[in-house]
Amino acid sequence: MLKSPSSRFDPLEIGSTVRVSIPDVDRARGAPRNLLAVVLDVENDLYKLVPCKEKLLDIPKFIKEKELTLREAAGLSSISGTQGYQRCHCKTKCKNNKCACRSSGKLCNSKCHGSLPCENK
Repeated sequence: MLKSPSSRFDPLEIGSTVRVSIPDVDRARGAPRNLLAVVLDVENDLYKLVPCKEKLLDIPKFIKEKELTLREAAGLSSISGTQGYQRCHCKTKCKNNKCACRSSGKLCNSKCHGSLPCENK
């Protein structure tokens, strides 16, 4: 569910098609930046969304199998699958296993800690 930013946008109706941006940590490299979804329900200013590949989705035809998170829906709609990388924010050159990348046995990449020095590249 996503919180409704009521101060910036008009409230959405059930059945509206919306575009939801996917954070870069939840995206694979070739994955789309946005996900099309249909508003299924509104509870306490939170929208329950259903991901769809078509422009419009008819809610009565939709069969609810299982609820997905935005991260899972982004992975399923991507050509290359899920993200496949981790990110760390180390400021100590990634010397020990406190680094998320080093502890999982992976090398740091460009999405980690930017231009800071690193011993795990």
